[in-house]
Amino acid sequence: MKNNFGYSIAIPAYGRPAEYKALLTSVLSMEKHPDEVIICEDHSKERHEISKITNSFAGQFKEKNIILNYIENNVNLGYDANIRKLIHEASFKWVILIGNDDLFLQDSLDTIDNFCTKNPDVAMVSRTFLRFKDAAENIIGTSSSFKTDTIIKNRDFSPKYIFRVCGFVGGLIVKREWAVKLETERYDGTLFYQIYLAAHAYCTKGIGYIAKPCVAARVGNPPLFGESEKDSAKHIPGSYSAEGRASMWQGVLHIAKNVGQEYNINLIDDISKELSARQAFHVFEMNVGVEKNTLKELRLKLIELGLYSNIVPKTLFTINYIFGKNAYYFYHIARKIMQNEKSTH
Repeated sequence: MKNNFGYSIAIPAYGRPAEYKALLTSVLSMEKHPDEVIICEDHSKERHEISKITNSFAGQFKEKNIILNYIENNVNLGYDANIRKLIHEASFKWVILIGNDDLFLQDSLDTIDNFCTKNPDVAMVSRTFLRFKDAAENIIGTSSSFKTDTIIKNRDFSPKYIFRVCGFVGGLIVKREWAVKLETERYDGTLFYQIYLAAHAYCTKGIGYIAKPCVAARVGNPPLFGESEKDSAKHIPGSYSAEGRASMWQGVLHIAKNVGQEYNINLIDDISKELSARQAFHVFEMNVGVEKNTLKELRLKLIELGLYSNIVPKTLFTINYIFGKNAYYFYHIARKIMQNEKSTH
């Protein structure tokens, strides 16, 4: 059955049983259903509860002719290896990745199917997504890079779009057979295995982009990285430490350098600019109200990576340092302005 035309929804499950249950419910609520839902539970403390929830959905999935493939990892593989395993073990041509605390929109698969049918040669597909707080109806924004469906190839677009459209994993679509041929453990612990795949797609067949929102991303949940052997040294479960964030971005730069050299394409310069400008906004926004020593540590890590020369991180550091928790209002207003600018273009 491997690589038969169809869609496998792939869920790297780790904790968060209530959110996981909401995700499975959103799959059943879709107007068009996937051929398979594959879950790799990565040895979390809530494994028993995750398994119980999965079993409770088995009958409903069977009624919808959806294959339910539930796998429990013997050890905690970590984010990157678990993503790789999901893609490898999936049964159908297109693998749709989704975090276990995110949600599908009702017309998600119709939208995805229309795009993939029209663009069968792309290796990977990104998408616009909504952001919500606590409940699906509480939408707080839209993350969009293009207003129309687009194919992002190296001859037409800056490498910055590799990170911009594929930094968030929820709703990314990968051609299974293509991705399996690229399997590597080299970047385990970076927490950005999808960037490795996206860099290859950009340099070859292109990254598709669906302009219509397909998924909703839950905001506010603390990260759970740091439990596996490969990412525990840099990451603390429940928070983004300065060292952890620096490690993630160092991984992105490492990927950009290596993949770029493979295709003789300069990826690293534009991706570095993307990280030090646009992405710095998100990082400092997440660090509003932290201790000043934490801000200083973050600044030092960015300097070490060569990502602090841009005026953006320097300005944001100063705002956070001076205003503390009140810096929230700056980011709130800035997001409103950015959202208004997007809606007028």
